[in-house]
Amino acid sequence: MIQNPEKTTDGIRAGAGSYLVNKKHIIIGKPSRTCVADIQERAVAAGQILNGRNIALYGMAALTDDKDDPNRQHLAPNVTLINEGIIEIYLDEMVKAYKDQIQANKDDTAHLYRFVKCFAIAAGRNSMIVNEGIIRVHFDQEEGDTPVYGETLLAGEGSTIINNGTIELDGNGTFATQARAIAVPADNVTIVNNGEIKVSIEKTSTVRVLATTGKGGSIANYGEIDVASSGRLMTIARFADTHVINAGKVNIDFKAHFIEQKVSFLFQSYPLACALYEHCMPNESILPPLINSGEINIKLEGSEESTDKAVAFGIYSEMVGEEKQVHRFENTGSINVTSTGPYKLTTAELGCNIQSAKDYPYDIQIGEWKTAARDFADTRDLILCRSGRVNLKDAEFTIKGGGSYRAEDLVVQTDEGKEAGDTFVISGADTMKITE
Repeated sequence: MIQNPEKTTDGIRAGAGSYLVNKKHIIIGKPSRTCVADIQERAVAAGQILNGRNIALYGMAALTDDKDDPNRQHLAPNVTLINEGIIEIYLDEMVKAYKDQIQANKDDTAHLYRFVKCFAIAAGRNSMIVNEGIIRVHFDQEEGDTPVYGETLLAGEGSTIINNGTIELDGNGTFATQARAIAVPADNVTIVNNGEIKVSIEKTSTVRVLATTGKGGSIANYGEIDVASSGRLMTIARFADTHVINAGKVNIDFKAHFIEQKVSFLFQSYPLACALYEHCMPNESILPPLINSGEINIKLEGSEESTDKAVAFGIYSEMVGEEKQVHRFENTGSINVTSTGPYKLTTAELGCNIQSAKDYPYDIQIGEWKTAARDFADTRDLILCRSGRVNLKDAEFTIKGGGSYRAEDLVVQTDEGKEAGDTFVISGADTMKITE
């Protein structure tokens, strides 16, 4: 990283097929023509195409002008962007400048934009983004309902994004804030974190640190991720058949808060925190396993604001529709989930379909799983399902502290699932292995 870099308040713009390295300290706060893009974006979410027009503050971006309107831009493809300096973004003045132009809902034609956005670094399809320096995004906007979407590193389909440096997202935020470190709404992307990512935002609607809503690709965490916030914390997330592994460290301090959802295209839901997350429509292809070989620590802090419906899991999986593929989960590292507060809140190392509104059972396969001995029949916090068909034929449980356990102690259905008559089956228990 560059020492004592030159400071500038201008963003850096590149074109298609370009190569650019930032060695400066870019400080972006006041919107101007050198750091704002009126951008038309094409996003993919589990195979669905979502288009939208947004106004975005940027530090470093690859852009092309729209052929019909040169005042509007698109993300430019086939670009390599590297940050060796510092990129710092403040959102307050941007929100003040554009909040009256944000759509109230998807049918609102009287206003121009879906979100006020920011990009620390952004490019289009088939690009590479590497952070070797420091990136800070300050969610310092005033309290309000303006939907803010903070995307720190963003690229399009077929791209690679690598963090070898430090990414920090902080501030008071609002409950209309979507905070993203490296989250890509496109297919076949590769996301790797070798550095440090810190999220400390008091109020958020949702947080995703390493994520893709598209198909294919891979996500790997070898560094450290620390998250402290109050929204839905889906730290490392996939929405289809993306390879996912956590081989680093994830620490989550979840100050759960029930949020009345005011962002028109997001679903109303109860508080959730997890390190690994999948939320899938029915998949056409075989799914790679979700793997934790690192360390996961989650503290769920319940309160009157959280309600008694707040939940936290090391790994959380939920289906939307009738899934035909097998979902396999491996934990060769460690998962520690605890809760405090006035309620007995739901926590587990692996949770499946806990917040599902319908009975969408799917095939769940457990591979290697390391944990610590306890009275699982009482704690009900190892593998917890509202619905699902859990196959233990390949399961190898390593339980530090030993003990004798039945499959029904290790894999449990929630009381809500039982009362609703949701599908729940355990099979393969006769061949599962338990060692100390």
